[in-house]
Amino acid sequence: MSLGLLLSPHASSAQQHANGTSPHAGDPVAPRLPAASPLIDVRVHAADREFEIVLGPVSLPAGGPHLRPQVQLAELPVAGWMHGFSWRMRDREGNPLPDRLLHHVNVIDPDNRELFSAVPRRILAAGRETKSELLPGALGYPLVPGTRVLVSAMFAPLPGASHEEAFLHVRLPYTPLEDPGFVEPVDVYPFYLDVMGPVGEKEFPLPPGTHGMSWEGSPAVDGRILGVGGHLHDYGEWIRLEDVTANRVIWETGPEVDGGGRTVGVPTSRLWWRGGVRIRKDHVYRISVQYSNPLGHLAPDGGMGAIGGIIIAGDEDWPAFSREHPDYVQDLRNTLEKPNEAAHAHAHAHGHGHGHGSGSDDGR
Repeated sequence: MSLGLLLSPHASSAQQHANGTSPHAGDPVAPRLPAASPLIDVRVHAADREFEIVLGPVSLPAGGPHLRPQVQLAELPVAGWMHGFSWRMRDREGNPLPDRLLHHVNVIDPDNRELFSAVPRRILAAGRETKSELLPGALGYPLVPGTRVLVSAMFAPLPGASHEEAFLHVRLPYTPLEDPGFVEPVDVYPFYLDVMGPVGEKEFPLPPGTHGMSWEGSPAVDGRILGVGGHLHDYGEWIRLEDVTANRVIWETGPEVDGGGRTVGVPTSRLWWRGGVRIRKDHVYRISVQYSNPLGHLAPDGGMGAIGGIIIAGDEDWPAFSREHPDYVQDLRNTLEKPNEAAHAHAHAHGHGHGHGSGSDDGR
């Protein structure tokens, strides 16, 4: 689960699960961003102080495979501060469709970097269990007209019903720059950390017994963490964020489980009520996770460990990022190419060369 404008690590992990090694690994040139497409639309509802990203139509035949359309590029025509999101699945007339049709959606800024790595910034993500996430009106992610975002989604057709024209509507409340009210919102930024590092596979095998995984890095700027949440699979015991330099645990939690012991979420912490937790660019931070698999074989869903959060950055500017940085190039290539590879594999398997392909359902 996530918090506020954060990435939902649960949903983002589902997308990242497919991000293995690209066939173009080692290519120093970043891929071109997608061209304009009729599959994506941005609608501004100024009177409601909201704008909307609409993806579709997509055809979801009954019992069909998971559908991962090509990643879409959209420009956001607003200036101000974004305060979170909500989403619904709808038909062409705007009538609600079952929310279960969405597996996950991710919104990524290819023109700015992540806090702890040089990969494109994850702005938000949502899955079936994440219907909406909102920040207080005093906090917002800054937007300028023409901000570009990549929209990556996966859909899950239902076994007993077809939906020939389904649309994903993501609504985003914002405060317009020209009318901020009595006090302008404070700029906040999302961040994402994974125990497997910023690029590549995010799921690891989980044999019987107790196992851990961790990754370390430093932030690009000083700041304060205002909120944090995480993602674990079944048999996860805890996930932790710590300041290695100061030998201090910043945040630690275990999973939320159902009556059968299956992981259904991870508690979030709203730290803005106490001023947040300071982080420093000259410190090293570690994300770590521990699992205990009681089965006599590999856990079916493997293990994952991810954290999403928001920060207030210090007064300094974010460092310029390089589109030639190997991590940026590889992560962007993974994001853009995986849907195409899935489509090609699906078409080949069914003896035709049209339509969208499936993505693997990781069971989460």
